[in-house]
Amino acid sequence: MNAQPLDLTLAAEALTAQPQAFERFAQMLIEHNRSLNLTRMDHPQDIRTRHFLDSLAALAIVDEPASIHPIDTSFSVMDVGSGAGFPALALAIARPNWRVVSLEATEKKVRFQRRVCEALGLDNVELLHGRAEVLAHDPTLRERFDAVTARAVAPLNVLAELTLAFIRPGGLGLFWKGPNVRQEYDAARKAIKMMGGSAFTLHSYALPDLPETAFYLVAAAKRAASPAALPRRHFGVIKKHPLSHLES
Repeated sequence: MNAQPLDLTLAAEALTAQPQAFERFAQMLIEHNRSLNLTRMDHPQDIRTRHFLDSLAALAIVDEPASIHPIDTSFSVMDVGSGAGFPALALAIARPNWRVVSLEATEKKVRFQRRVCEALGLDNVELLHGRAEVLAHDPTLRERFDAVTARAVAPLNVLAELTLAFIRPGGLGLFWKGPNVRQEYDAARKAIKMMGGSAFTLHSYALPDLPETAFYLVAAAKRAASPAALPRRHFGVIKKHPLSHLES
């Protein structure tokens, strides 16, 4: 599977266009990290590159479909397993005309994100505290989103089941991955198909402070509705018995 190079120009432009918002976000992350253990990175430059710029890499893929979205509704993004707000809040800052739903299972991280949204006046963000495998069966959320993102959450075969049911047919899933992505892709193809998705497209990029490290964004198009019984409602079952390992 060949990787297409990803241009980070849009990401860099978005980061420099909102310097005060991203600086305040970084300050809050460092301040609250002492008590909440939100991230391993606590230096402003590391946060700027490894969290903000990395999150905004998605713009190179998502900006085009967002630009042709019907003008009577907002382009909608759900971020599954958003943690301290990546990529959800970074995308919300960069694209205030988008509707961003941030889904996180850990309450303390949801509370932190709420503080950031209040401090930055992010009124285009909706915060959800819950489990993806459960909320994917909520009719107000199921297949309602133009794009779904997930960063540092789970292997691709698990992500396919957790996320694709949120995406409307014709929408897109975006997943951040590291050097082992090709092995994950091979294991995930069956799960993607079972959830109504097509084959992944692989995009490669390097971050300025880590030129020797390969980073990847994996894009999956949603082609058909996900089966009503999926995802299964227990994460332990999904993790232990991924769809890619089940008999057809």
